[in-house]
Amino acid sequence: MKNLLFFFILTSLIYQVKAQVKESYKAQVAYKIVETSPRCKQLTKGLYERIVKNGGTSYGIMLESSPNPKTDPSQEYSKTYNFNLHESYSDRMPVIARFVFDPKKQQLYEDDVVNAQLVAIPFDKKLLLLFNQK
Repeated sequence: MKNLLFFFILTSLIYQVKAQVKESYKAQVAYKIVETSPRCKQLTKGLYERIVKNGGTSYGIMLESSPNPKTDPSQEYSKTYNFNLHESYSDRMPVIARFVFDPKKQQLYEDDVVNAQLVAIPFDKKLLLLFNQK
């Protein structure tokens, strides 16, 4: 039992340290591109209240993969910045949408997993000026 408790505490500390890692400048702007897109705003409008009503705690956007997995807190390499929008509950984190920002095409997509395709969606193009600065 003590070993299990120690393992849980150690795992929590490692996760907290990892969560405090700052993303690269480009990843931060990519987050902003997703968060401020009309589609993300539509999906998150009233979402917090619905999650809490269902016993959850919050929702979040997580970077799953990026062109710079060593500098960004992402799990793996990809040519694009891949995000998920998820709900947070004590026992699960269901993903409700996936977004992809392609830095080469300078386009934001919503991943339509049912039809296995990326659908181009509108976003604030002024953020591209920030993304391309560095």
